[in-house]
Amino acid sequence: MLGLENAPGFVVMVDFQFPMSDVVAVIPYVLPMLFIGLTLLLYQRHLDPKERVRNLMVLVGVICLIASFLLLLYAGFGSVWWGPADLTFGSWWAFVGGLQLVTDVIFGSVAGSIGYVVLVTVLYVILARSVISPPNPDFVALRNELKEAREQAKTLSEEINKLEGEKKTLTEYLNEREDALKKMEEQLASLKEQVAQVEQEKADLEAMLKEAGEAGPVDREYEQELLETISKKDQTITRLQSEIEELKARVEAGGAPADAERIKRLEERLRECEARFENLERRAETAVEVTDSVISDLAELITQIESSGLDPAAKIALTSLVEGLGRAVGRISTKREEAAEKGPRVELIGAVMMVHEIVDGVKRLTRGASSK
Repeated sequence: MLGLENAPGFVVMVDFQFPMSDVVAVIPYVLPMLFIGLTLLLYQRHLDPKERVRNLMVLVGVICLIASFLLLLYAGFGSVWWGPADLTFGSWWAFVGGLQLVTDVIFGSVAGSIGYVVLVTVLYVILARSVISPPNPDFVALRNELKEAREQAKTLSEEINKLEGEKKTLTEYLNEREDALKKMEEQLASLKEQVAQVEQEKADLEAMLKEAGEAGPVDREYEQELLETISKKDQTITRLQSEIEELKARVEAGGAPADAERIKRLEERLRECEARFENLERRAETAVEVTDSVISDLAELITQIESSGLDPAAKIALTSLVEGLGRAVGRISTKREEAAEKGPRVELIGAVMMVHEIVDGVKRLTRGASSK
């Protein structure tokens, strides 16, 4: 194959002498191991030290770093190890032969080189996707969740108002039923008194008839009159008893128990909605307090950055970062034009605390620069 060195007018400006050629030959294998090892070691800081996955990440990361450095050192010093030229490791020639074979297989063609690069890229993307989390706080997700929480609070308020209206209607209906029931009970008591009075009159008439029979013969007309009076009283008693039975049936067939059960269910739903509403309000108030604390820390942090010993470019970058965090935290809290809304303010306390951690990191950076 014709190389560039055979082209007319081409001059080689950079030449890979020993041991640069061997070092460059192992770079395609060293760099991926370094990236993987560093990624795992950086990510394991956020895991629980007692977790098995975290310990496995530490082990794999350390192995990748040690293997990459040993591979680089062995390729550079394996043939002349800080001594005479003939003092080499016995396995160095086998190592060089294996390295040459792997290099020929992978980089011997354009397709193999592209395949190797694509494979390394895909593996690293898979690893990074599984260990690297999205930026915290995720302000887009926070705004969406805040919007959903406000809509949910508004829906809960409407449902509470609706339930209160239904409760009021049912309460009025029950009051009317209770009034009607009281009137029926009064009528029933009055009918019972009338029945008792009629029975007493009947008993008196029977006593009079008995006394008249004992006293002697009685006028037939007077006896007939007494019998008719007794018959009328019996009819009146029968009619009053039927009315009493009818009133009892109407009282027993009333829908009060069903209405009471329905009111009980509505009251339970109302209490549940009120509890959820109070929970949202409590979360909102707690997050607002944390947000106010973070905003005050941001103002103090800007002053510390300006008085630190950092260079002007770093000061400008850090100040812009802190101001951006302040604006983002302000957008998370309740907007001014929405302060009069009826719904509660719902915040994500974890996201605000993440901003607080970022602020602490910038503070440590500025204190380190000031101490220098």
